[in-house]
Amino acid sequence: MQVRRGLLRRIGRSLALGFGLALALLPLASPAGPLTVLRPPVAIASCAGTPSIADAVLFGDVVVVGSVVKLENDDRWATVRVEERWGGARDVPDTIAVHGGPEGGASTTTDRTFQLARYLFVLTPGDGFYADDACTATQVWTSDLAAYRPAGVSPAPDVVAGTKVAAIDPGAIALVAVLLLALLVAIVAYIVILRARRRPPDWMR
Repeated sequence: MQVRRGLLRRIGRSLALGFGLALALLPLASPAGPLTVLRPPVAIASCAGTPSIADAVLFGDVVVVGSVVKLENDDRWATVRVEERWGGARDVPDTIAVHGGPEGGASTTTDRTFQLARYLFVLTPGDGFYADDACTATQVWTSDLAAYRPAGVSPAPDVVAGTKVAAIDPGAIALVAVLLLALLVAIVAYIVILRARRRPPDWMR
């Protein structure tokens, strides 16, 4: 009986530990938690004025719709998967580098930071990359922007109002794994406890 009670106590402690760890990680998945995918944009500073979307689409050097799939340099450099080519973008490749600021260690008052999201980009060609800053009309994609889509440009199949990039978040994966582990521990513990309770005492075996 003492062995069985000790086993049940160990199972209980393991179950409590698993659920405690899962509960501790749950706040990290909240919109305000450190595992959140989206980050607030940098405040706009020292801009004479941001052009309207209509003007940007008509007169911008390179206008594309694309999804940020990778961030670097304090989120100022983005690797972008191009999904729609609106203007000046006939020769733009399927994947481009967009720089919203200088290299690490330097900064300007008009640096733009990006999120893992879909954007309407208004860019300037650079040397091996496309330049952007906080003073352009670049912005996160919403359904309202579809009204500015030039004639002859077909919408990308997955461009939906407010859609964010379906990027794989390692933190979210870790959280799901912990929750699944806690559930597995609970199931195993339940089965073991049931068997232990149904097990006859030593004198009956």
